[in-house]
Amino acid sequence: MIKHIVATDDDPAIRKILQIMLRKENYQVTSCKDGTELLSALKAGSASVDLVLLDIKMPGLSGLELLELLRRGYPRIPVIMLTAFNDLDTGMQAIRLGASDYLAKPVRREVLLECVARVLEETALKQEEVAEKVHYIAHQKELETQLQDALMALKSTTLATLEAFTETIEQKDPYTKGHCGRVRAISLAMARELHFSQDRIDTLVGGALLHDIGKIGIPEEVLNKTTSLTKEEFDLIREHPIAGERIINHIDLFQPYRAIIRSHHERIDGKGYPDGLKGDEIPLDVRIVSLADAFDAMTTCRSYRSALPAEIAVEELKLFSGTQFDADLVNLFIDKEIYLL
Repeated sequence: MIKHIVATDDDPAIRKILQIMLRKENYQVTSCKDGTELLSALKAGSASVDLVLLDIKMPGLSGLELLELLRRGYPRIPVIMLTAFNDLDTGMQAIRLGASDYLAKPVRREVLLECVARVLEETALKQEEVAEKVHYIAHQKELETQLQDALMALKSTTLATLEAFTETIEQKDPYTKGHCGRVRAISLAMARELHFSQDRIDTLVGGALLHDIGKIGIPEEVLNKTTSLTKEEFDLIREHPIAGERIINHIDLFQPYRAIIRSHHERIDGKGYPDGLKGDEIPLDVRIVSLADAFDAMTTCRSYRSALPAEIAVEELKLFSGTQFDADLVNLFIDKEIYLL
């Protein structure tokens, strides 16, 4: 492809010499006598211009003033400055202002052609790099969009799976219908008051929905028994956190919920089960679900007793604050009136 060069100099003889030397090398050449003509030519068709040769000292706008205008308005087009042989400092100043190179007049043919060819090649390489970078950025944005779409789809699928498991749990025990959903709602309200990140909220919500998944393995006649449980039956129910952990053991998506499922019956005083954890050994997420689980259990009907009024359940939480439940969470639960959900 033939390269288009605009040669600008107020001396007609120099313009003619430049035109002859460049055309012999198969360049397309446009000559301009001053800055006004140059700017008009660029305004009319800058897209076709590949290089500007620009004299530094001209009447009207100087070469340096024009160089500044070209760098702002046409940054794609490289500029080679032409300077008098005894004014090389000005040529160096032009380089600092953004010129690609400079040539001292009178310009020898071989020096001119070598400089023009080199600047055009360097410019082409830079433009390729820019194009590749633009393509790379666009590709990265496309990948990010695809990733976000995939994550949204995965999150939707995960939530649907969690809700399906929750429904399975509640089918075993009609008295706990909606229990996991209410535990999720209470836990979510507390997490927002604590300014949890969205990732941590997602983990808390998932764990709240699945905290009782281990009850799937408990016979319905035990879950729904209206009389006192035998020691064997009580021990069986106490196994549901471990059973729940075993159920989710091979489901990668559910691994973030493991601690909540296993430890939601632990107590601050260490008298809970299955591991006897106490205090800060129990993760905060687990402590939140434990409180939410206990409050909802107290305020809903079970096979063995009627629901307690919310006010009585709150008093129970106060009574066991610092022993069964995290005292700070109990205070938050009451102060923010989360029990009114």
